[in-house]
Amino acid sequence: MGRLNGLVGGFVLTTSVMYLTIRQHQEQTKLSSQLLRDSNGILNAILEPPPPPKPRTTYVETRSNILETMKDNWNSEIEGVVRWVQNANPTSIFNSIEDMARSTFSELKQLGGGSEGPGK
Repeated sequence: MGRLNGLVGGFVLTTSVMYLTIRQHQEQTKLSSQLLRDSNGILNAILEPPPPPKPRTTYVETRSNILETMKDNWNSEIEGVVRWVQNANPTSIFNSIEDMARSTFSELKQLGGGSEGPGK
């Protein structure tokens, strides 16, 4: 039995050492491969300019119904108003309203003969 136990023990020890060695070799190969890919990508990014962006393709949808077309037109108008409100500068809007009011009142004064008010 002693020889059989020694044979089996030696076989188990040898195969486990081989398995662990092969496993370590595979992990090191994966790591080296990943590092080489990363280095290659970095060098390519430095040496070669990026490719131009692909043009967007637009798809034309056909409407089977005029109601759908009207809805789309309405929605685009609403989107435009919302964009205008979001990008609007309140100070410039108030200044333009004040300027319009000032010019309107000055024109009314000139048309009225410069009188200060009724009964004066």
